[in-house]
Amino acid sequence: MIILAIDALEYSLVEKFDCNNLKQEYYGKTDISEFSEPRTMVLWSSFMTGKNMEREILAKGDKEMWNTKIELKDTFFNGFKNPRIIDLPGFNYVKEHHEQERVLLKNYFDAKTDEEKDKIRKAYNNLAFEHHRRIKQEFSAALNDDHDLLLGYFSVADVVGHLNFGNRTMMKMIYRDLDEIAGSIKDTYIVLSDHGMEKLGMFGDHSGYGFWSTDFNELENPRITDFAGLIKEIQV
Repeated sequence: MIILAIDALEYSLVEKFDCNNLKQEYYGKTDISEFSEPRTMVLWSSFMTGKNMEREILAKGDKEMWNTKIELKDTFFNGFKNPRIIDLPGFNYVKEHHEQERVLLKNYFDAKTDEEKDKIRKAYNNLAFEHHRRIKQEFSAALNDDHDLLLGYFSVADVVGHLNFGNRTMMKMIYRDLDEIAGSIKDTYIVLSDHGMEKLGMFGDHSGYGFWSTDFNELENPRITDFAGLIKEIQV
C-alpha cells in the first residue's frame, strides 16, 4: 500500500489542472467538519491514529504542538511488517526544516517594505522547493524497496501556497509535479490531503475540506479519521 499524503491539495486545482494521476478513478472531498480549525498537525495526527486528536493536540499550545511525536504502536502503521513513513507531521517530520519555514512566513508578514517582503518570499520559496526535491528523491528511492506500507508526505503545495496561491503559473507547476509523482507509482495507492486551500488575494489559507482519491473504492465523503480503518481492511 502506498499513500501520497499531500498537504493542502486543493480539489478545485486538481480539477482545473486536470491532474488525472492525482484524481484516479474515484476522488472527492473529505469531511473535516468535526474539527474546529483545519490545522495540519491536528489532521495528520487524527489520520494516523484513526481518532479525533484535536483536543489533545491543541492543549499543548500553538508552539508546543509542533513537537508532537506519536509512537508507532498508537498508529495504524503498526499493523504493517515493514512500513516506511517519510516526513509526516506528528510522527517523524523534519522539525528543523518546517520551523525555518514558519519563521520565514512570520518574517514576511512582519516586514515593513515591499523590498523586504520580496526578499523573504524568495528565500521562503527556495527553502520549500529544496525540501520538496529531497522528499521526492527519498520517496522515489523507497518505491524500489520492500515496504508493505510506504507513505510520503509532501508539503510544497501548502508551504508555497500560503504566499503564492494567486500565482497560477507557480501553482500549476507544483500540481503538475505532484501529478507526475503519482504517475510514477505502479502499485495501489491512495492520495489524501489534510485540507485544501482557498485564495485570499495572492495568498492562500486552509479550507474546510480535504481531498482523497483511490482506484479501487468509491468513498463518497469520508472523514480523515476513516482511512486508518479502511487501510486496515485493505491489508487484510
